[in-house]
Amino acid sequence: MLFQRVITALVLLPLVILAIFTLEIERFAICIAAIIAIAAWEWSGFFTENKHKRILYLVSVVALMWLIRESSLPMTLWHGFIMPEYFVEWFAPNQMAMTVLFLGACWWLFALVLLIVYPRISQTIATNSYWFIPIGWLILLPTWVGIVGIRSMSIDLYPLHGAKMVLFVLLLIWAADTGAYIVGKAFGKTKLAPEVSPKKTWEGVLGGMSLALVVLTVGFHLLHFTEEQRMPLIALTLVIVAFSVIGDLTESIFKRLTGKKDSGHILPGHGGVLDRIDGVTAVIPITLLGFSLLGIQ
Repeated sequence: MLFQRVITALVLLPLVILAIFTLEIERFAICIAAIIAIAAWEWSGFFTENKHKRILYLVSVVALMWLIRESSLPMTLWHGFIMPEYFVEWFAPNQMAMTVLFLGACWWLFALVLLIVYPRISQTIATNSYWFIPIGWLILLPTWVGIVGIRSMSIDLYPLHGAKMVLFVLLLIWAADTGAYIVGKAFGKTKLAPEVSPKKTWEGVLGGMSLALVVLTVGFHLLHFTEEQRMPLIALTLVIVAFSVIGDLTESIFKRLTGKKDSGHILPGHGGVLDRIDGVTAVIPITLLGFSLLGIQ
């Protein structure tokens, strides 16, 4: 299993970096949309085994991504408040995209409540599979908007700036996951959420935070953040680590509720796409909003 995980990671990592840095924004958006579509198919398996219903759900996610991109609603609601117009230029005039992003962030705050009170509210969701439909939208659609939004940052002035920022955020997430795994396995004793994921420990979380801060320190030098941005970025990095854990634990909740070990089998040694991007789905909307509030372009 470990050998498969390593081989899969070694194959995927160069492909991910290649896509981030070589695809122009429209093709990059389509590439991410394809990944989200696969994740939507896996998510539908949480609430139905009927192939026709799963296809219908997949179509709904793809159609909503198209609708978000093609929406021409003026951004009167968010202009100058959450998303400055210059910030995510690919979605600049798009109020629907900003609303989806904000709703996604709200969902992850609610997911934190789900973890705290588990299994009370979660059991209610499990007994009514229709809840899975909007929850999947709130998880997947903001991820697509957020990644493409970060990739489009300052794209007119510096075409690869957004690519560097996407990779930077992904490295923070991967560092948090890797640090948590290594430290948790070696020193983990204090259970983080034993009813949801018995292997997660507070020591692991601290290990993840430590390694993410190391990546951030390197980012300070390579991405030329200002002195004024450094302390807020440290705080944002800690939030990123926290929400990467929340994303992981939230998927664990849905796996437990539906009796599934993995969301899919497309990635040898890793499970499904959802199993690999659970932390990403939680972090991306929060990070994009955080960048905006900090004035990071």
